[in-house]
Order: sequence, then structure tokens, then C-alpha cells
Amino acid sequence: MVREIKQKKEIYRPFINYFQKSNSGFLLSNDAGYNVCLNKKQFEAFLKGKIKDKKCKNQLSEKNFFRNRLDFDVLAERLSSCFLKDWQGPHIHIISVTKRCDSNCFYCGANASFGKAINNDMTLETAKKTVDFIFNIRARDLMVEFQGGEPLLNFKTVKFIINYVKKKNKPFKRNIHFSIVTNLMGMDEKKMDFLIKNKVTVCSSLDGQKALHDLNRKSPKGSAHKIVSKWLKKITLLSKKNNAIESPNAICTISRSSLKYPEQIVDEFLKCGLKRIQLGPLDPLGKAALNWDSVGYSAKEFLGFYKKAFDYIVSLNKKGIKVYEKGALMFARQILTGQRPRYQNLDFIYRLAYNYNGNIYGSDEARMLSNAGDEFFQLGNVYENSFESLLNKPMARTLFLSAFGFLTQPLCARCVYNPYCHIMPVYNYAAQGSFWGNMATSERCKIFKGVFDIIIDKMADKTVKNMFIDWIEKYH
Repeated sequence: MVREIKQKKEIYRPFINYFQKSNSGFLLSNDAGYNVCLNKKQFEAFLKGKIKDKKCKNQLSEKNFFRNRLDFDVLAERLSSCFLKDWQGPHIHIISVTKRCDSNCFYCGANASFGKAINNDMTLETAKKTVDFIFNIRARDLMVEFQGGEPLLNFKTVKFIINYVKKKNKPFKRNIHFSIVTNLMGMDEKKMDFLIKNKVTVCSSLDGQKALHDLNRKSPKGSAHKIVSKWLKKITLLSKKNNAIESPNAICTISRSSLKYPEQIVDEFLKCGLKRIQLGPLDPLGKAALNWDSVGYSAKEFLGFYKKAFDYIVSLNKKGIKVYEKGALMFARQILTGQRPRYQNLDFIYRLAYNYNGNIYGSDEARMLSNAGDEFFQLGNVYENSFESLLNKPMARTLFLSAFGFLTQPLCARCVYNPYCHIMPVYNYAAQGSFWGNMATSERCKIFKGVFDIIIDKMADKTVKNMFIDWIEKYH
């Protein structure tokens, strides 16, 4: 890609990260995060230096695909953002207030303690230390997310943290957002009133229709699907009546049992009044790792499911039914704007996770791994460390470096999707036994590339591309 191209007595030197052939033509990207799709004729003309299509030539020039026609002011801004010029610390803080859970999910990644009387709850003292630690980070916007186990089982600590954060924030006046990830088994009117009053976004799990959801998520309280759908519908209805109440979110973790039901899963989200569909591939963590032969699947199988689900979502939008898939929106935003999403979950850079005992990790997945007794990714503890001291930890520095695949991964450095993609080190470690992983055999890499390919191919349809643009404008 460095051959000289002569055109109208001017030498054009292509500035390309890589290119990849797709059903709709050729996708080109560069280190600045720009991309362009060319058909076969345009691509061949580009390589030969015989581009006669003025519109195509201008597009390539405007997006900095010629080395001797680069806009260095634009590139400086884009690359400085990519290299975290104004970084002030992670703004997403995931707090696990308990390891206990009242559901017995077949693929639980958190290794939650089900039906045990073990006291694995975060104390108020540890909660206070955790909040103090968070407020010593300079990030202007803070998102505090409650996890578990099941956070409703230690709602006392959830309430304490929310009230203490608000009190602590008075002199800082930072933008604070709260969310809680809950199975909703322990929800009641009193808890709901507190969450709504404090503008806490509720996120739950919805694996699909009743039979599928209850197969994956066993509850001693009866049908888990009946309970979760009841509360999701109720919160959705309240949010429609009051704009100050945020609509709930739900995540569908795709297991082997899910693969047969792409359309039915989407329909189940709609029945609960949800516009956002989130179809997440299963991580080989906790019980999922132990039961992988019965719950896991290949990248090819997941992509077959995802394409059917996404095609169905596109068909619904064409009928005027507004619904979107979170992963597709995230990828489309990066492809169309060349920018990272607001809450990109890059380990340590954008998020930290805190276990019930105050241990600190670069991601919630690393915290889940620790619940299985593996502390490889532990960064420190809120009783012993300041944020500044974490910056000097070898693990923290390595997590920083892992965010830049083009510097550390040979295959990523030449991948067309490199400006938009990131495989978590925890996934590499859990699936392949290596912090860095091997992208040539990584199933998660295959999934990400496959989803990108689906989106790029769909964008060839102007109606679908406009749908993506509409999603980007409407949804965060």
C-alpha cells in the first residue's frame, strides 16, 4: 500500500490501515479512524492511480487517504483524542455490593453464592472507602453502577453509597449517573420508589421468552421471567408517563439454547416495551466456563444467530417500529463518525470495578474472575491504595497498552477494523490462557469482525444507513 500513484502529474501516496473485501465492495480504514467503502471498479482505479470519479477522489482526499494531501490539524485532533490527550481517569465505576444471589443461573459468570449463608456483603465502611477512592479521581463525569451477586440483597449499602455520593459531590458538582444491574427478584415498591427518586437506571437480564429465560435462570421464587417482565413493563410505563424517569435496559446473554430463537428474543424485548436490544455473546467465565460444552458455541454459530436477529430488527424499523441493537449502534457510531463511544468500556482507562471486599480491578469481568479465586488482574484495594499509586502498577500499565492493538498485536495492526475494535485482556486470559491472546484463533475476534462485516454490508442499503444515522442521533 505504499506504491506511488501518479495522477495529473501529482503523486498520490495512499494512507491506508488496511482494506477488506466485503459483499458490498472494499472497506478501507486509516489510523485517524476514517473509513470509506469503494466498489470494485473504484478500488482498482484507486490502486492504479486512475481515479476519474471526482466525487470518490474528493471523498478519499477529505478523509485523509492520500499521504501528501493530509489535513494535519484534523489529524492532530483525532489522534490526540485516540491517544487520550485529555484523559483524567476512568469515569465508570462498577461496585459489587455483594457476592450473594437469589438466582441460580446456569452460566453465571460472577460465581455468585446461591443459597449460602456466607456473608459476602460490602460493609458500609468499605462502601465509604470506595466512594472516597472514586472521588480522588479527576474525571468530570462519573457513572456508578451497582453489581453483584444480586445488589438488591444488600440494598442498605446501595442506598448508603447513593446518598454518600450525592453528599460528597456537593462541592465538586460533577455529573453523576447511577445504574443498577439486577435480576429484579427482590424488587418491591419501596426499593423502586428509592431508585426512581434518585434517578437510578435499572438494567436487568432478559434471555427471551418464558421457557428460554426460565431454562437459563432458575429461581426459588417461581418463574424468573414472570418477575422480570413484570418490573420491566412497570418501569417502562412509568418512564413514558414521566420523562424524568429513565426507561429500563435489559441484556440478553446468548447461550446455546438461544441460537434457535433470534426473532422471538427480539419480540420479547418489544413486549416489555424496550426499544434497546442487547445481544451479548457469552464469556467463558464462572459457571459458563465449567459448563461450556452445554452452553457455549462457536463464533460462526453466534454470527448466524446475530444476522437473523439483526435482519429482523431492520425489517421492524422499515415497518416503523423503532428498535435498535446496542452493539450494532456502538459499531455503527464508530464506523460513521470515527469516534469512540461515550462509554467505551476499556479496562482501567474508562472503567474500574470494586469487589465487595474493596479489591480493585480494571473491569467487571476481572472482578468476576477473582470470585473464582484468580486474582491475576487485581490492581489493589481501596484501603491500601490511591488511584495515583495504581498508575505505577505493572498491571495498570499493561492494561493501558492493551487498548492500542495497533501497537501490541501484529494482526490488529493490519486489520481494517482496528480503529474501532478492542478485545478484553480478561477474555483472552479466560479463553486462551494469555493476557494478549492470539487473534488468529480468537473466537471473540471472529465475532467482532463478523458483526462489523454484517453492519458494513447492510450500510450499502441507503435505507439502512439512514437508520443507523437516526440511531446515532437519538440514542446514547
